[in-house]
Amino acid sequence: MQWENFDSLKEEALEQARFLIENHGRFSQPFRNRFDHTLRVLKWAERIHAIEGGDIEVIALAVIFHDTGWSDTLDHALIGAELVEKYLLGKAVDPGLVDRIASAVRTHNKRNAPHESLPIENLIVMDADFLDEVGVTTLVWDAMATAIESNPGYGRVIEKDLKYYQRAQEKTVYLKRRPGSSCTTSAWLPGKCA
Repeated sequence: MQWENFDSLKEEALEQARFLIENHGRFSQPFRNRFDHTLRVLKWAERIHAIEGGDIEVIALAVIFHDTGWSDTLDHALIGAELVEKYLLGKAVDPGLVDRIASAVRTHNKRNAPHESLPIENLIVMDADFLDEVGVTTLVWDAMATAIESNPGYGRVIEKDLKYYQRAQEKTVYLKRRPGSSCTTSAWLPGKCA
């Protein structure tokens, strides 16, 4: 992809995403910041891209906007896709590129949908988001959430974490890509060396 000033656009997009996320009204625990989630997903996407390829600019902008929309009644991915379209078209980004980016935002949470015909960029965004949602960060969040309950205890945290870990392992079927063909895969998904 050819961008005259992609780094500048990316920084502006990050600021816009921060603003949208901080103002969309989605409830989160005090320690669970959705913009921090976006930054972690961006790092996951960069790691996967380094192995799998794809267009990093499409991937990065899709990740930046993937959680910018929120509604209690509508799919937040559809709202985020509309927000990224409006933002990028306002920046005079080529409409064809905007469509690719919006597509990746639109599908980022469609883990059960058929994915064979999706571009690699969409799959990378899906996996990067998934890895942050089921990774060690969620274990820490569970521990923190338990700590602020009326009867917290280490035993409850460990019990929750063991159940969570089993459920997370079962969800690995949702991963769309298996980067690498050797134990380098373990760098992003322990126990899944090919």
